Amino acid sequence: MTAWRARLPVPREAFVPPVIWDDDPESDGFAPVSRESEPARWRALVDADEPVVTQVEDGRDHDIARAPTSSCSRPSLVADMLDALEVRPGQRILEIGSGTGWNAALLRDRVGSAGHVTTVEIDADVAEQARRALATTGHEAVVVTADGSGGHPAGAPYDRVIATASVRAVPQAWIDQTRSGGLILTPWGTDYGEDALTRLEVRPDGSASGRCGTRLAFMRMRGQRRHHLDPTDAELAAADRTITSRRGPELFDMVEFSRAAFTIGLRVPHCYLTVDDRDDEHRDVELHDLRSRSWAKVAMVRGEHPWTVHQLGPRHLWDEADAAYSWWLSNGEPAADRYGLTVAPDGSHAVRLDEPDGEHRWTLDT
Repeated sequence: MTAWRARLPVPREAFVPPVIWDDDPESDGFAPVSRESEPARWRALVDADEPVVTQVEDGRDHDIARAPTSSCSRPSLVADMLDALEVRPGQRILEIGSGTGWNAALLRDRVGSAGHVTTVEIDADVAEQARRALATTGHEAVVVTADGSGGHPAGAPYDRVIATASVRAVPQAWIDQTRSGGLILTPWGTDYGEDALTRLEVRPDGSASGRCGTRLAFMRMRGQRRHHLDPTDAELAAADRTITSRRGPELFDMVEFSRAAFTIGLRVPHCYLTVDDRDDEHRDVELHDLRSRSWAKVAMVRGEHPWTVHQLGPRHLWDEADAAYSWWLSNGEPAADRYGLTVAPDGSHAVRLDEPDGEHRWTLDT
């Protein structure tokens, strides 16, 4: 038995729906896997220490399923997040993103009979599935069908808030509904790249502050999803064209979470990064800002250099990202765990590098 299994006393099998989704190389998307028709494959996916996709395309009909929209998270990560939340018997817990209901069951197990768990799910069908699974397995929890960004004020104040979807802006409702000294644990990050597991402590003045940490790849809350631009041929023809002196290792730094990507996101607001490996010889690194309709692309070609940079719109996103990369290099190449986050009572988000009163502090445009 692995360490994570010992920390997760509630089996997830009872919470995973009979049809799940797995990678489909033919469509470059997802294909359904039925417990009834493919029981061995279904069970292998459920038993593995991997996330299980339980919904695609928000449950809508689709020709090709490309976007996963609900899942049951990787078990070892679930265990680590529950440990980081420091749940105690008797506490009141608010979970944002019910999913299958498995996490709520594990929370219920930790708070015991004197505790209380409320879980909020925006998708009515997903919420109902979680509600049934929790009832069937005997885990008492309040399942609320609502937008999790508003929390659930009727059950407040909470000792702990945990989100199973990532956010760019921590909703003020989560802080307002958490008691002073309580903890909020959420995947948090900018539009640029992946997120960091961030733990905030709520202060008496109504702010919340803490540090960033482990790399995460969670689905975004629906109201904060990232969006990309797809320029027309005419827009591409009119785009500014330059070249970049950055070479392959530097481009890797700029898109990799463990290198410069997290920092670039903190310094270049509303910039969504996408990377497209078109084939073995061509990689496109694109930057998108839907608000200003700005876009940039570095067209990488194996064996060729320098590479062409296309930029359009009022922001020169590549220039901003390049400057942020230079800042990262000149300030000791900080990883995500060197940053702290404070959310003020007015909802503003401020980040700091290293010490709270250090030289490098700034407010984010969320």
